[in-house]
Amino acid sequence: MAIDGQALDAPDAGDDLIAFLEADDGSADAPIEPIDGDEPGDEPDNSDLETAEDDPAEDDAEDDESEADPDAPAKPATGLKFKVPIKGEDGADTTIEVDEKELISGYQRHSDYTRKTQELAQQRDEVQTTAMQKIDEGRNFFLQQAQLAHDTVSRLAGLKTPAEMAQLAQTNPSEWAAETARTQQINAVLQELNQASQRASQQREQEQGEVQRKAFSTAWGVLGQHGIDKPKLTKIFEDIATHYGVDKNRFATVTDPKVVLIMQDAAAYRALKAKAGAVTKKVAAAPRLPAQRQAAAPQERTNKRLEDKFRTGNAGLRDLARFV
Repeated sequence: MAIDGQALDAPDAGDDLIAFLEADDGSADAPIEPIDGDEPGDEPDNSDLETAEDDPAEDDAEDDESEADPDAPAKPATGLKFKVPIKGEDGADTTIEVDEKELISGYQRHSDYTRKTQELAQQRDEVQTTAMQKIDEGRNFFLQQAQLAHDTVSRLAGLKTPAEMAQLAQTNPSEWAAETARTQQINAVLQELNQASQRASQQREQEQGEVQRKAFSTAWGVLGQHGIDKPKLTKIFEDIATHYGVDKNRFATVTDPKVVLIMQDAAAYRALKAKAGAVTKKVAAAPRLPAQRQAAAPQERTNKRLEDKFRTGNAGLRDLARFV
């Protein structure tokens, strides 16, 4: 019975399925024709390159990358707080909070101050050394001139010997009195020259001693950082004196710590070399040990186990597969 609104001649579902399958079979047998534009030709396909060149998004990305400065420093993170202990205005210890930017800026100022302070100290030492050299040169020149003046006055004054003065006193007392006064005046001048030379020599010795004490203090500071104390330093000097035949008195003027470190390395090298020679002789004199038996390779051990199984009849299919 037909329902209102329903088509009377509706197609059968089975007929549609058969028609679909027949259409599938026909299309499978039909030759496949290439689609225009997909068939490969003699010229190379540059479509991907053209597409990449025409892509504005990629061009913008490349422009952004080219405009970026690779040498630009990375921006420090913001918002970080650090607690830094400092001395307050009253001298008491206190703690303040600083951000990362302030901390970096403070470190840079401290580093710059330290560098400039070290440079200033080095320049001051160089100036002092140069000044001391100039002063020492001037003092040496003065001592030379004072000695030259002393010798010149003594030679030109024509002072009489004690024997001549005794004879003159007997023959001509008045001339003896005048010669005696002249001799006293000349001797006073020579005495002043001698005293000036002595003062200059003493001052030079004091300054040289001060420079040497300062050099010794600096040297001990460096040697202490390398663990060298007085007993170790004495041992180093004794080793060098014994091995190289150096007079021990020459070590009294060594103020450069680098020289001492070189001596220490030389002594350590000789000790190590002597120890290595003794060990080599001991090893050469020791009896030879029997040669150790080398362990069989893993594959050889596996093959031996398989052969034992086949020989005893306990081999299975898996063993046969391994053997093959």
